[in-house]
Amino acid sequence: MTQSCDDPLMTQSCYDAPSRYAAIIRAGEALLCEGYDKAQPQLIAKTAGVSVGLFYRYFASKRELLTDVVKCHLKNLHCQLAEEVVLYDHPVEALKCYLVLTLRYFRKHQGLIKLFFMEIGYGDVEATERLKAARQTNRDILRVILQRGISQQVFLDQNALDVEMAITSIIGTINWSLYNLLVVQNKDIEPDELADRILSFMSRSLVQCKDSGQC
Repeated sequence: MTQSCDDPLMTQSCYDAPSRYAAIIRAGEALLCEGYDKAQPQLIAKTAGVSVGLFYRYFASKRELLTDVVKCHLKNLHCQLAEEVVLYDHPVEALKCYLVLTLRYFRKHQGLIKLFFMEIGYGDVEATERLKAARQTNRDILRVILQRGISQQVFLDQNALDVEMAITSIIGTINWSLYNLLVVQNKDIEPDELADRILSFMSRSLVQCKDSGQC
């Protein structure tokens, strides 16, 4: 779908397929976050103003719906990241921008993120496939930052820095930090503080040591 989750539904015809898909997404997010067990497809469809049959035309289950709600938010986040990260010439500042914007967005929608962790997680095969494109976009954004850092000789050179492993490490650190906070500790996200901690941790394995005071 090309329509953003944030597009106003009332500006489109009720017979427009992207509009009806967006209506289900918005109704589904609201009801799922109120209570996963109570948010049945019939209620979601009624709230969205569509038939139950149309719900099942798009989604085999509310697990698929939840995954697409997350996918839609990731698309919005990645659009924001793509616009903002390029404004920073220094790769460390670009990486910090990436972390801060990502964590602030997740803080805004932390109820949804917690629900996804608890009900689906990252080991679900179907969810992994539905989120494949979004995850690749996220990796591409980080890859640009890291490769710029290598070319500017701020980060380790390409012989010393495994870019794909570094990307996986950054994303994994974010995901597991959020899981620990939201699910294990049942705490709120403090985005700026967490971004600083992750940046400090990752910089030790990314940034070249030009003198003893920087290591």
